[in-house]
Amino acid sequence: MMKKFIIAGFILMEILGVSIYSQDKTLSQKSLKEAFAGKFLIGCADDLTSNNDAYQANIKAQYDIVTPENCMKPQPIHPSEDIYNFKTTDAMVDWCEKNGLKVWGHTLAWHAQTPAWFFQAVNPKTVEAQPARRQGGSFDPNAPRLSMDKMWENSIKGDQASKKVALERLEKHIKTVVGRYKGRIIGWDVFNESIIDGGDGLTEGLRNFSWYKVAGPEVLTKAFKWAHQADPKAKLYYNDYNIEQGAVQNKGKHASSMLLLKRLIKEGAPITGVGIQGHWHLDTNLADVEKAIENYASLGLKVSITELDVTATGDNSGAFGVNQGDRKIPAENYQKQAEVYKKLFEIFMRHSNVVERVTFWGLSDTRSWRRGQDALLFDGQLNPKPAFKAVIEASKSK
Repeated sequence: MMKKFIIAGFILMEILGVSIYSQDKTLSQKSLKEAFAGKFLIGCADDLTSNNDAYQANIKAQYDIVTPENCMKPQPIHPSEDIYNFKTTDAMVDWCEKNGLKVWGHTLAWHAQTPAWFFQAVNPKTVEAQPARRQGGSFDPNAPRLSMDKMWENSIKGDQASKKVALERLEKHIKTVVGRYKGRIIGWDVFNESIIDGGDGLTEGLRNFSWYKVAGPEVLTKAFKWAHQADPKAKLYYNDYNIEQGAVQNKGKHASSMLLLKRLIKEGAPITGVGIQGHWHLDTNLADVEKAIENYASLGLKVSITELDVTATGDNSGAFGVNQGDRKIPAENYQKQAEVYKKLFEIFMRHSNVVERVTFWGLSDTRSWRRGQDALLFDGQLNPKPAFKAVIEASKSK
């Protein structure tokens, strides 16, 4: 199997210069980045730690910009207060620079993948991790799964850090990370996924744990200011999922996002744009997507689609729980997927004066957090799917 994969990789490199989509001779030879040149950047997400020649060739041929999938998140890059781990990120940035690709930073602050030491008063070196689920004082694998806020509370050992201490830690983290890559990374997702699901849209709907509990709502504005101080030329984004939902009727998570963004602007946060993640499926409400772009533009903000994938099967639940054995996806699903991708990119083209970047979250159906749902433009052997052709065709729209 490995030999076949290697051979396929060499074949792919040879044909990239001749025809990007070998299964359809009628299609233009344009790559994704060529098709949308002058409109918006086309990106992919990966840490670039295990790419063979085929994947490297695909990245260089298809994309303008790379977002690290994990290595820049607070947990891997800053696991304890006195330790930073820049090895993977340094290598990724170096590779992108050598191969003519830009880099987008992801993410400076988040409630997930953030080590507990940021929030606890005790010396982080003395803290022992606690099991995620407890019942009767001991770990019980059959206990109900805890909520995210309860898991966060369980991760804190001892007293919670004061607001002053927590903010000082975050400021140092942001200025250290952004400062290290000043002039090399064009922009950052400053805060990620701050808004709860299922809100009524009458408030900002901020989560009730992590940074929002320890430091309060103003932590977002402060984080943007610190990032700007560390690199005044970098673009700074707020990034979230499902924030397009409810846009047509101005309700739900979208309405909450508008309230949050208006506050940040009023408080002087140097925010330049908003990232709609774009983890979508075959029945995604496309009218909401377009209206959300229009609403964010009305605030004077740019927009990027930051984590795009469209599942060929299943809903918006992501990769969790998807069967990866003998599951079969009907052929018509791939055609429907292509139609959805085409309509999405037609929307992006209509708003190319606002949309700065469209980044696919992964490299192929098997290099994706939605493995098993075949959510990207390339299959596991990097063969372009019908959705690839549809996206290229959409580049011709006005």
